[in-house]
Amino acid sequence: MVRARRSFAVEDWTVDLELLENARQAGYTTKVLFISTEDPNLNVGRVLLRMSQSGQGVPLGTIPESYDEAMRSLPEARKHADDLLVYDNTENGRGHRLVARFIAGELVKTTQTPPGWLKAVFGRELRVEGKQERPSRGR
Repeated sequence: MVRARRSFAVEDWTVDLELLENARQAGYTTKVLFISTEDPNLNVGRVLLRMSQSGQGVPLGTIPESYDEAMRSLPEARKHADDLLVYDNTENGRGHRLVARFIAGELVKTTQTPPGWLKAVFGRELRVEGKQERPSRGR
């Protein structure tokens, strides 16, 4: 993909850090959209529901391990991505919400109420003053 010198996108359970770094070294601007939930069991339930509706299935036993691997890759992804957008998709039916953004490895934005999984990955760094997202005012 990198050698083709064309824009491309990759969807995977985890961040391919080697591909990301190779793309950056080849002059690509890299952007990672990382979407997760609070618990891998929630993901298992959603896959089961999708499969019951004739949707795509995956081996259910691989989901918890893939979840853990994705969480381990997230801190490294920020070091290799020009832009890392982190979304939480825990609340079923409500869509995902942006919970953190890193540009060139630096935290530039976080929600006032980061999910537990994000706190577990980035810890105290999320509580940096002045980087909190301000609640929008209804009109």
